[in-house]
Amino acid sequence: MTTDPTAQLEVIRGAVARHIANGLVSTIHIRAKAARDLATELDANGANVDDLVEQHLINDGYSTAEAAADPGPWAPKPSITEYIPKPVRDVLADRLAHMLLGPAGGALQGEARELTFALKAEGFDLSEPIKQHITDLTLGPDPADVPF
Repeated sequence: MTTDPTAQLEVIRGAVARHIANGLVSTIHIRAKAARDLATELDANGANVDDLVEQHLINDGYSTAEAAADPGPWAPKPSITEYIPKPVRDVLADRLAHMLLGPAGGALQGEARELTFALKAEGFDLSEPIKQHITDLTLGPDPADVPF
């Protein structure tokens, strides 16, 4: 470990650049945006690390143009489903399944569809859990499933 301030600063710059590079190529939209925001903030304050970020990206086999590009407004949102706690996913899927099984053409069905598709558009896809809840509600549990 060195006590030279210049060497320590270079270690810090390298670590920050590595984190920015990893964030830029992340499939998690929030992380990629945070990486771009940090790089922009550093640039605005005279602490540019773009050259180091670019070198990390190249060393990792990424195209620097692709990593820096902001996804377009029509690009699909990355999935956030796995980041939502399972109990929350289960409760929402159960309630939406009950709403969808309501009277045909009912207001609850329409609301459930709108909410399901709005969540899916934001990367929170409950389609499969809802299908499973509907199956369980209409057909009952699979008799092949062990009850314990």
